[in-house]
Amino acid sequence: MRIHLIPNSHIDPVWLWDKCEGVDEVLNTFRSACDRLDEYPSLTFAASSLQFYEWVQQYDPRLFERLAGKVHEGRWEIVGGWWVEADTNLPAETSFIKHAEISQAFARKYFGREITVAYLPDSFGHPATLPKILARTGFKYLVFGRPGEKEKPDLPANLFQWEHDGHRVLAYRLKYMYSQGGTLDKDRVLSRLNNQEYKTNPVNSFFFGVGDHGGGPSIAEIEFYNSFIGIQPAGDAGYSTCLRFFEEAAARPDIPVYCGDLHMHAVGCYSVARDLKDAVRRSEQGLRFAARALDMNGETDACLTPAWKTALFNQFHDILPGSCSPEAADQARAELGGVQSACRDAAYRALKSVSLARPARVREGEFRIFNTLPFDVTVPLHVESFGYYHPNAAFRDGDGNELVIQEVLPSVRCANRRWEFVDSLPARGFKLYYFDDKTLVARPVPDAVHFQPVDGSLPDAGLSQFGGATVSNEREQALQRVLDAPLRFLVLDDPSDTWGHDMDRYDTVEGAFELISSAALSGPVSDRLYQRWSYRSSTLEAIYTRYRSLPGVYVELAVNWTEKRRILKIEFRPRAADAAEMMMQGAGGPITRQADGKELPLHHWVWVPTREGGLAVVQDGAFACDCTVGRLRLTFVRSSVYGFHYPFQLNPADPQRFTDQGEHRMRLHLLPRRKLDVAELERYSDAFLEPYPVIREGAQLTSFLGHQP
Repeated sequence: MRIHLIPNSHIDPVWLWDKCEGVDEVLNTFRSACDRLDEYPSLTFAASSLQFYEWVQQYDPRLFERLAGKVHEGRWEIVGGWWVEADTNLPAETSFIKHAEISQAFARKYFGREITVAYLPDSFGHPATLPKILARTGFKYLVFGRPGEKEKPDLPANLFQWEHDGHRVLAYRLKYMYSQGGTLDKDRVLSRLNNQEYKTNPVNSFFFGVGDHGGGPSIAEIEFYNSFIGIQPAGDAGYSTCLRFFEEAAARPDIPVYCGDLHMHAVGCYSVARDLKDAVRRSEQGLRFAARALDMNGETDACLTPAWKTALFNQFHDILPGSCSPEAADQARAELGGVQSACRDAAYRALKSVSLARPARVREGEFRIFNTLPFDVTVPLHVESFGYYHPNAAFRDGDGNELVIQEVLPSVRCANRRWEFVDSLPARGFKLYYFDDKTLVARPVPDAVHFQPVDGSLPDAGLSQFGGATVSNEREQALQRVLDAPLRFLVLDDPSDTWGHDMDRYDTVEGAFELISSAALSGPVSDRLYQRWSYRSSTLEAIYTRYRSLPGVYVELAVNWTEKRRILKIEFRPRAADAAEMMMQGAGGPITRQADGKELPLHHWVWVPTREGGLAVVQDGAFACDCTVGRLRLTFVRSSVYGFHYPFQLNPADPQRFTDQGEHRMRLHLLPRRKLDVAELERYSDAFLEPYPVIREGAQLTSFLGHQP
């Protein structure tokens, strides 16, 4: 068939409305679709998102039975095979696997079928690795709409084989999107149907129906397309399904192959509403951590399925990208907070069970630090306690070995004390530590935990290049070679709308944070440099840490951001960096991208090649970056207006709701390496993100010498 007409409804369950309104629209749309299918025997209908079908089952069981009958007739096509039409740039591979796992299980149970058509007509671009993920989770085909032809004109055709790492899906970019407008414009539709591409290609698809806020094919549309079908040669046009279209299109000879990202649409969505992105990412991390903890206790992760459903729903392409209303954003943050809480509870219960299986042996009490990862790690570790231990008690591991520790500032300025040390933890296990009151050792006085002001020089901390100070010893000189210049905290103007429509980069530097003060401390475990910066009424704090027994530099950043319609970027200038490409972690594998200054979605690591090897930046807290030859910038904060869409204009006299105001935090590990080892970087990233929970065992753990407030 030359033109496969596909009646459909793309529904945004959240956008300029909240989830409750979205549920209403799903129910109303599906009921209307059933009515139209009853009225027009030749009509078909397609809809995605297994979350929608669960809602119908939950709120209107009779409607669920009705649509299930249409599915079994072959006239209602369930497409997508994911919980929702998710953003695909920022979630982790684990999330996409869960989308397919949970959704396909629902489809098999209630509809008796597997879904092979991935359906992302409205999501804002896709990473090069997506075909690998889709193919490995059972998908053969992909419908997408963005980037459009003007945004990405270098695709070889709208129908192509999309390939990554030997895996393929047959992909189709919608030439005219999923909806032909809320009001039927017959002349425009006829002009599109008579487009040269539709005349030339032997197999085409054409989608119609009311989109976004629910609504399927209208009666007026159906009557119009019935007339159109009636005047075409027999079998030339008709109502169809996505699967039938792809099965016929797959037989076309010489379908071109494409490898690479499908960008650039709405690049501002990689960074705006950072708090939503952070909440989704921490939910992902929490779910993976909880699953590993449960596995250590011999349990499956089945109890996490409800939390996974909530997390997956909030990866929808108008929630995670930050293009929703402020009320919807508030709802999403609350739901994701519940996911994180459920994960903490599940993980603690499992790890506590593991811990209790091994009775405490040390009278003073034991700190048991867990590593749920499937490999050994050597990392910075911390213990903090309300109990005031003897200040000179030796610190030992479970084998009685004494460890070097350093007292550092506690998380609260009250009665707690905190110590840090570096040690190795076993894979999928724990190691115990304790203070030995019977053995006293010499330690710095308590005031050593406090930073001391410095003025432009830091002879022993090994961090001086970050503050612009001169260096003297060999160790500092080696670190100096990592970067050509200190980190810069740049403020960029942002004239774009919330999505960043018509933008492919942000490069208009308006100013930079200025250094206010520096302070430092040195100890047997680590050296630190603490800096305070300011820009107008915004402030930024940076703490750089060099551990004596670990490579690279750890950085903690905290900004109190008050700028509006501005962007905060962190600029790195790696020494001897002259490559035109960089490599980034992506869902499903590393992605090589051009260092051309375009705004790109960011996962947890990026590798910048240099003539001396390269610099890996492992991070937790940024979601976008840009890179040019010799320069990398991480996008920390982008403050825009909630749901502001060109060509609408902002009235300067009106009050507005701005995203991303207030405090934001990020962690970095700057890791110079002689060569790129992707597997090693993946392990570094996982080790960097692991929480290393402390479980305290022993009756005497809180009865140490000291005072209470």
